[in-house]
Amino acid sequence: MNKKLILSKAAGLVALCLALSGMANAGTTVGLTPFSLNTSIEPTADPTVNVPFPTAGDAYCSATNGCGNIPAGGQTAAQWTAGDYVISSIFTTTGLSSVTDLTADWTFQDFLGGGNTESWFVFVNGVAVAGATVPDDNFMGDFGTVTGTVNFAGIAPVAGGYQVELILQNTIPGGGGSALWSDGGTTGLSGIAATPEPASLALMGTALIGVGLVLRRRLL
Repeated sequence: MNKKLILSKAAGLVALCLALSGMANAGTTVGLTPFSLNTSIEPTADPTVNVPFPTAGDAYCSATNGCGNIPAGGQTAAQWTAGDYVISSIFTTTGLSSVTDLTADWTFQDFLGGGNTESWFVFVNGVAVAGATVPDDNFMGDFGTVTGTVNFAGIAPVAGGYQVELILQNTIPGGGGSALWSDGGTTGLSGIAATPEPASLALMGTALIGVGLVLRRRLL
């Protein structure tokens, strides 16, 4: 076998190894799973507001690694115990009187292995609306995403707004790995637009009348 042929085959093997390595490290995309209780509700064309979650500043707790806030450009601590969570602030400027849809665009780092997966429930104002499963990644530490939209019966604001939370439902055995949620996530909330209260409408009407009188005087 000549030298050129040997080099050609070696290059081919290197390329194959690199391709397989790239496949192994490719991030997983996980879809949101609506709960059966909510599947009869049809998607709506109501207004959508994008809010930051999970993102820097959001609070989290890990039973084994403590609690804190996601740092800018960082992540939660490793989470693998049922009850571990990450929670948003209360979004009070959505302009929605009811939320009926949630869209996810979230990033996680996956260190799970040995056949283990993590089941996360998604809550809006304490109401469970969907689930997402972080898969076995053979301890690779790949970054994955959660995407998709779910719809559900309307949820009213609490404390003047809406709060989104992820809570882990199962405990991973020792040595089975963990997952971490990353800064930079976006959550879309859709629903019914709030209508101005009668007092607000009256105030607006008074203001418009005032503006009209001023303009009329200037024109006379």
